[in-house]
Amino acid sequence: MAGALPAPLTGTGGNDPVGLFSSCLPGWDARQVVEIAQSMQFAVIEWGAGPGQAVELGQDGASLRERCAAAGVGISGLSVQDETVTVTAPRRALPYLRLAGALGARFIRLFAPPYNGGPLAAEQRRARDGLDAIVEQAAAEGLTVLIENSPTTLAPTPGLAAALVDHQAPERAGILFDPGNTVIEGYVRPALAAAVMGPHLRHVHVKNIAWRKVSDGWAWRHASLTAGVLVWPDILAALAAADYRGGYSIDHLGGKPTRGRLRSETEGLRAFLGGASGPAGPTAHDSTEKGAQPSLANA
Repeated sequence: MAGALPAPLTGTGGNDPVGLFSSCLPGWDARQVVEIAQSMQFAVIEWGAGPGQAVELGQDGASLRERCAAAGVGISGLSVQDETVTVTAPRRALPYLRLAGALGARFIRLFAPPYNGGPLAAEQRRARDGLDAIVEQAAAEGLTVLIENSPTTLAPTPGLAAALVDHQAPERAGILFDPGNTVIEGYVRPALAAAVMGPHLRHVHVKNIAWRKVSDGWAWRHASLTAGVLVWPDILAALAAADYRGGYSIDHLGGKPTRGRLRSETEGLRAFLGGASGPAGPTAHDSTEKGAQPSLANA
């Protein structure tokens, strides 16, 4: 077991732990996202915020919160999709913190900065110092600060993400775990990932990744939940065995963002969750150990 977990941060409070992440529907505006969340009976929305997202700075968070409430949909969190804002930029993060507070979000997700090649301890100390400042700002808004494991950052693995947050109480700072990102950089088996994160595991993003051979090496693409490297039933079983009780959001769809594809992927994830029970065996298709790392974007 990963350790005693705090109360779920992003579960819906009902029987369905699956929320809608607006960024899995690129090009959709906030009105469209709320409408489909209502029609597909999602209990909560995780809003992606930043340039070109359904929510951008300057948007009236209180009005959007009211729109969601009128549709019977809650708001779980705000994930910052702005390359200029990382945990080392507390001043730049502040407008997003205020937006998250206006939305009534429970968490704000930020990325760690890129690794710049200096001494690792110094890079991590700088990131922790920035995180600590943001955590203090977030407390005034009632928010938990999450760092997502992500390729090309200082925290591509669950362990490296934990190194940035584990000095904080998990109610104040934690990890948004994206197993799909580890297929691109930093894969570890799900049971070990859950053990490393322990009580700081607070939310999970769901997607799958497929690799293909190209002329100059290997390239990855987003895939459907059943068509990529990851075996999601095994991941969910490992998380269940670690007593994870929080929420899940589909991070990317395996193709054009349509209602039909969103419905299919969501129903598939819900079915997997219905059958998840630990302990899990080895996760198959560990093909990420082969081939060169591609250029990374939009992971």
